[in-house]
Amino acid sequence: MAKEEGLISMAILSDPTLGLLIETGSKKMTASHIKTLMMKTDIFQYGSREDNKDELLRSRLVGARAAADAGDDEARRALLSFVEGLVQQMISKNPFSSDWLDDLRERLRADGLDLEATVQGKPGRAQRRYQLLPTEPTPVALPQEITALEGELAARGYTIALNHYRHAVDGLVNKKYESANGDLRAALEDLATRLAEDHTGYQRALDGKTGQPSANQGGRVVRHLIDGRYIPEKDGGKLLDGLWSMTHTNGSHPGQSDAEEARFRMQVVTAVARFLLKHFPATP
Repeated sequence: MAKEEGLISMAILSDPTLGLLIETGSKKMTASHIKTLMMKTDIFQYGSREDNKDELLRSRLVGARAAADAGDDEARRALLSFVEGLVQQMISKNPFSSDWLDDLRERLRADGLDLEATVQGKPGRAQRRYQLLPTEPTPVALPQEITALEGELAARGYTIALNHYRHAVDGLVNKKYESANGDLRAALEDLATRLAEDHTGYQRALDGKTGQPSANQGGRVVRHLIDGRYIPEKDGGKLLDGLWSMTHTNGSHPGQSDAEEARFRMQVVTAVARFLLKHFPATP
């Protein structure tokens, strides 16, 4: 499947990331365990070298990456599944020796991926599970994958912001660029408002006639966060203010937005939304 011009490219692993995976896997796993994991994640088919553990790993990882880069979605899934499995096995084997994990996380972030840990299972038998989540939406519909931002919005119960964001992704993928821009603006507005309500005591302005929260609260809530110093002006405040202003240009006017502009907005709004979520951590 060929990549479509103007859309966000699929996250793929860089040479530095593969190098670290090969080095770590070779040192910490037996050849037998490596082969078993490769068969479980369906990556064994993408290479043939077995001279040593380094080549066993290198041939499959590089082969799967080449196939994924050519548009093979199954190869991409296999590659990412193998990385998740490799991390899971090494952490389970020795949870107190994970210095390499911080390096791996940083390299994965540079590739557009977050390695997220979640706790699954009943109390007393819970296990930490690792999952790779793209930091940006991909142009290919992969039901098994969600973006890191979508996962965070869902976890916090910010369903309105989540729905707007998903509509924006759908608009971008289906070349409805003005629609995507409008949904991104709505997602950013609702997220900022929910965070302000949850963390700063912000109250939405009410419509004088209906008594219901009025629409278009974005500018008011952005000023509240900055003027109240909940977000330092020079440490994210100006960025948020500028982005909010920018989302009002070429938003819903037909013919005034193109793929490049919509893609840029998607990337920036995604990044700022994740910044806001990190700045205002989830309450216990």
